[in-house]
Amino acid sequence: MKLMEFFGKPMSVDKKKDPHQDDQNMADDLFWFIVDHDKLHKDYFHPLAVKIHKAEKANKLNKEEIVKDFLPMVKHGCMEFYKKHKMHGRPQDHFTKEVVEDLCEKLFDHYREDIVKGVYKLGI
Repeated sequence: MKLMEFFGKPMSVDKKKDPHQDDQNMADDLFWFIVDHDKLHKDYFHPLAVKIHKAEKANKLNKEEIVKDFLPMVKHGCMEFYKKHKMHGRPQDHFTKEVVEDLCEKLFDHYREDIVKGVYKLGI
């Protein structure tokens, strides 16, 4: 279907799905799913927050090491997301290595500043 826009130039209004856009939307949904998941925070995030806080106080914060420590939380979150949304196929096909690594880094960046500011009650 074409619409005639300004000066008679035809413009297509049929939108084709961009598979890259779907992947980005899923990654964003997965990020917020993990952030809002209370059990994941109890099991994984609180010990990491203590570790980040102590490393920051000692000026020995190694971002690459801490980002890798988010991996179990992200993997568990991916599986919870997979089950909740009743996805089909292998989880590895949906949650590629790049998606998982990006999520780990994004979670670190999301939480680091608040941990340093003392927003979370860590019991230290």
